Amino acid sequence: MNKSSLPKMMHSTYFTLPMGSTPGMRTSYMQACQAYLSKSDGMLQFWIANLAEDMFRLENDRNFHIAMNQIFEDENAFKKYNANDTDHSQFVTEIDRWTPGTGRRVYDSFLKELIYGKENTPPAPGAPPRLMHSIYFSLTDKSDEAVTKFINICIQYLSNHPGLCVFAIGVLANMKRDVSIANYDVAMNILWKSKNDYSNYLASEQHNQFFPATKGMIADTYVFDSYVMEPSIKGK
Repeated sequence: MNKSSLPKMMHSTYFTLPMGSTPGMRTSYMQACQAYLSKSDGMLQFWIANLAEDMFRLENDRNFHIAMNQIFEDENAFKKYNANDTDHSQFVTEIDRWTPGTGRRVYDSFLKELIYGKENTPPAPGAPPRLMHSIYFSLTDKSDEAVTKFINICIQYLSNHPGLCVFAIGVLANMKRDVSIANYDVAMNILWKSKNDYSNYLASEQHNQFFPATKGMIADTYVFDSYVMEPSIKGK
């Protein structure tokens, strides 16, 4: 149960490492994120993930190397982490020294629904990695009523599938930072047990029914798929 009366907040950061990155550099960067950024007062969940390079759908954004998704108890917890968390400040200092020129795009949202699936457990050693599917929708009608209707349709058709670990959907929270992206209205993040579960979801009847149900509502979509480095971490 959320201790705050304010909505939970999803903070998603997409890092583009300099010079194209190497597998070793990406692993080190993800380990640094996990060491410095995975625990803070009011952080409920943390995932760090690697670009799913085998995902070639036309709508996929592939202009990043690492995806970090964090859920905070509310906006106040995020602001405390961003401005006053000593580990976060140390990370910024160290990363500026280790990998100068790293790019960041940040997508923030206030969650309207957060559902944990029955299979929300890390995979066994040697099993395929979990896949984080993040999609940001720009809608044709940006009124509160239209946004709420769209979110309810997403919940109806997309939140109850085999292999779903976490389903989080919310509205744009524009923090107006220099790294903030604000060209969307609804953010949806789904953590899948595996790529195979994600593929089954894409081919499912419910997923197919989503498109006629939202006909004319979507102006654009921005999709980020990434493989989670385990273990994911539950915050304080």
